[in-house]
Amino acid sequence: MPTKKTNRPNPGNSLAIGRSAEILEYGPSKILKLFFKDTPSSEIDTEYSNSVIAFSTGATSMKCHEKVKIGDRKGLVFDRLEGISLTKLPDKKPLTFFSLSKTLADLHLDLHNKKTKKMKDIRSEAIKTLSREPISFLSKEEKKVAKQLLGSLPEGSSILHLDFHPENVVVTKDSFVIIDWMTALRGDPAADVASTVFLFQDAELWPGTPFLKILFYTVVRKFILKGYLKRYLSVSGMDWKDIERWRLPILIFRLGLWNIESERPALQKEIREILTSSKAGK
Repeated sequence: MPTKKTNRPNPGNSLAIGRSAEILEYGPSKILKLFFKDTPSSEIDTEYSNSVIAFSTGATSMKCHEKVKIGDRKGLVFDRLEGISLTKLPDKKPLTFFSLSKTLADLHLDLHNKKTKKMKDIRSEAIKTLSREPISFLSKEEKKVAKQLLGSLPEGSSILHLDFHPENVVVTKDSFVIIDWMTALRGDPAADVASTVFLFQDAELWPGTPFLKILFYTVVRKFILKGYLKRYLSVSGMDWKDIERWRLPILIFRLGLWNIESERPALQKEIREILTSSKAGK
């Protein structure tokens, strides 16, 4: 679908700002995700395609209507949801904090029941990511081992969000809605669980977060992750080993696509450790 050039409606107030885009009011019932100028067009096209697929399969009830261009910036037009993120729900209803882990796990389990052949395969995309500049620290031999490991991972057709955490779940009056589909792929559900484990356990908090808040959020994230895993594993029958085997591609995606400076040394070190361990185990 071609990008539409439009001057109406005019974008309204800014509602939020992320790493790649800002969210703006866009008429009475829609929002505009307006990407920063340096965001590659291919990433915007991927998010549009993924969002359309996610809506058509029932993975989300938030419809993506069109691509637009505002000045020299591209954007996507979505339904506007009246609600708050799952992260903020305990602020309004404190007791929900203790059921947040279960809610998150049940939403993830339901998502993984949605199947598609239209999204890109996680294994082939991980192999492609090996050629990106942030992965250039690996030698040819190390990349060869990585490619073999990635290619041997199990196939799957589940929709994988790969950025699944409470901030990407909106709580409306009568439902929970999963948003932000830029990173979505298809494959084995264990890969998506491995991604969520990384986000809770290893991912950098928003730059500039005060030290005391970092300590607080670290404790909270550990608590939520423990409950989430307990629920997901008990219902799905998945084994922790199934999740562990997807650690390598998740690290490769995180470094290759995000390349966050503060995370870089630890990611490089662990990727190398996994590859070394794999060669030693042969």
